[in-house]
Amino acid sequence: MCLMVYLATSGDQPLQSAPDLTVEEVESSRTAVQQWFTLPIVRFIGAFTGCSCGFPSVIAEELIEYFDGMLDGHPDLEAQLRSVQSLLFLIQSHVAAAGEVQLYPVWDGEEGRPPKGTINVNVESLRTETFFLNEQFFYRVTRQAQT
Repeated sequence: MCLMVYLATSGDQPLQSAPDLTVEEVESSRTAVQQWFTLPIVRFIGAFTGCSCGFPSVIAEELIEYFDGMLDGHPDLEAQLRSVQSLLFLIQSHVAAAGEVQLYPVWDGEEGRPPKGTINVNVESLRTETFFLNEQFFYRVTRQAQT
């Protein structure tokens, strides 16, 4: 089973395939994920692994904040950081154009499960070296952090 990251935007989100990041249509078996987004264009985002398992993530019932050392020891750290950097560039470009993107990292086959909570993030706070996803939490990334 794999982690699946879905990204929603209000503007065009062209499909792409690169070694570090892919942007794909949401497969018909996974369209239940679209119910969680308020933005109209939803895409699956893959890391260097093909799935989204290449993005750092944690499983928890409550929001986990970054702490020093939590991302150490990944066997493919360089590839992981390249994928994160590509994802953050994609997020930043969409936020600059439209003001907001939404993300939902969820396990394959669980796209219909509701988010455990919402995380509001200011795009300026995203850093490649400290970026990770809280699985099954809904992310709203904007120019200004919302409360």
